[in-house]
Amino acid sequence: MRYPWPLLLLLVAASSATSIAVPAESDEQDKTEQEQGKDDKESELELGWLDSLRSGVEYSVDGTARWFDNFFGDNRSFEDTGRAQGRLSIEPQWSEYNGFRLDSSFRVEVPLPNTENRFSAIIGRTSVDDFNFGDDNYRRASIFSSAQDDREWILGLGFNPSQGETSRLRFSAGIRRGLQGDLYTQGRYIYQQRLTDSQQLRSRTSLFWRDSDGFGVYQGLDWEFSPDPSWLARWAVDVTRAERVEGYRWGASTAVYHVYAEERAVATEIFYRGETKAEVPVNDYGFRLIHRSRFKRDWLYFEVWSGMHWPRRELSERRRGAWHIGLEFEMWYGN
Repeated sequence: MRYPWPLLLLLVAASSATSIAVPAESDEQDKTEQEQGKDDKESELELGWLDSLRSGVEYSVDGTARWFDNFFGDNRSFEDTGRAQGRLSIEPQWSEYNGFRLDSSFRVEVPLPNTENRFSAIIGRTSVDDFNFGDDNYRRASIFSSAQDDREWILGLGFNPSQGETSRLRFSAGIRRGLQGDLYTQGRYIYQQRLTDSQQLRSRTSLFWRDSDGFGVYQGLDWEFSPDPSWLARWAVDVTRAERVEGYRWGASTAVYHVYAEERAVATEIFYRGETKAEVPVNDYGFRLIHRSRFKRDWLYFEVWSGMHWPRRELSERRRGAWHIGLEFEMWYGN
């Protein structure tokens, strides 16, 4: 088994340095403070493009949402209440099996004021089952999502008739897969139950129709254990059954998440993916080690991960271990 240099990325951990203050004369202290303030201003000017990028994304998304909202009434009502919320991420990845690829994810949901916020515009490039805004653990999505998930462009409308503390009901319809124009509609019900002070169970059920798959059902189940605020363990399993898909598509993962400093965390994940009645029922499994930290801004995060997976797509293919690594720059915007 070869140990390529990319795995060394995991050994680069962010550490905090302790500084010792040395007494100095008041004029020297003033001079040092002025120089430090000058450096901070120069640093802010150099990073101003980040703020411009975020503002540009919010402007574009809000403009698209206004276009939707105009179908339901006066555009002026959007100015006070219509605000986008979501995230944009860029994810270069490399695998010995798949080679290099540049992935991306874009998620946004905007309430439409002219519908009394009962409807919302859905825009993004993500999994059709991944639109779960309002979930307390949504910001940890990139830590616990599988490296093998399928993403596609989605444009549609969502309807939220029920948003309770323990259960949520949601309907959505639109177009997926971009120019391929794969129509879809689905109803999704989420139920979560706190078992103890440190354990929680969550059920995610979706009934859907997709032009490519026909009618189907999706069922996900998550169990979380958090002995204290700095530790979280999650076990998750999901199954999808569709009219035009033989067997069941399934996935399972176990992950542990630890916050070791302010806005800094590490995680480890073991995942499995497969499909019953397929030529190879288990098409991939593996593990990842992940480091995540805030980067320059409160709304910008940097993530690096590496590990191994054992993919197999054809029956004639021999299953072999392959190293895989990835980076992710994630930008949050909106409320």
